[in-house]
Amino acid sequence: MVGCANGHPFNVAKEGYINLLLSHQRKSKNPGDEPAMVMARRRFFDSGAYAPLTAAIAAFPMFGKSGVSVLDCGCGEGHLLGALSEQVEGCFYGIDISKKAVQVAARRHKKATWLVANGMRDIPIADNSMDVILSVLAPRNNSEFSRILKPDGALLIGVPGPNHLIELRQKLQFSSGDFAAKADQAAEKCAPQFIETNREILSFKQTLDREQIADLIQMTPLFYRSGEEAKAAVMQLDELSVTVSFTLITLKPA
Repeated sequence: MVGCANGHPFNVAKEGYINLLLSHQRKSKNPGDEPAMVMARRRFFDSGAYAPLTAAIAAFPMFGKSGVSVLDCGCGEGHLLGALSEQVEGCFYGIDISKKAVQVAARRHKKATWLVANGMRDIPIADNSMDVILSVLAPRNNSEFSRILKPDGALLIGVPGPNHLIELRQKLQFSSGDFAAKADQAAEKCAPQFIETNREILSFKQTLDREQIADLIQMTPLFYRSGEEAKAAVMQLDELSVTVSFTLITLKPA
């Protein structure tokens, strides 16, 4: 059991995570990603389809620092932070509002601390305590990130890059707007707390089989925003070659 300064006790679940999500911090009984979406994401990452993204993040220079402290805010089922915790010596903390996602992360990745919490409210991490904050395809709480990050720390954010999954989106008759502008918009929203120091576009082709296609659709907004007939047709494909594109932006405290 752990406790906070106000005397509230929190039990450590059998899987090893801690649920810090209070009732007034959620809008539904089970907020965040649904179990089916969580498991689709776990299978998709396990398939290796996004392995270049995992490798690009692991190559981030700050992860060469001895005893690095890392927060992944919006960690999902824990693949990215879990992979880092297996390769780098340090302290690793993953936060997500989805209890199911944190359960799945905690069952597999024992070298990280996993918390159920609302990352868009008060984040339960001490002031100036993190060397790196990861926010990959997740909402960003810039005021809290600024509080938590060390003065010489770095914020690493990941957003969809140009033409990300364009072949799949075309088949689903789905448009996500101008992906090329998403990086500029993300960097602008991090101001004035953060200043951009580096930007990298990661782009590669990936051939997906039928199971990967189904999981990819289910784990993204494509599942809810595409028509049923188009989804059914795409899920019958034996394979599909897609463009995978991410923009990784490094920022420092202003």
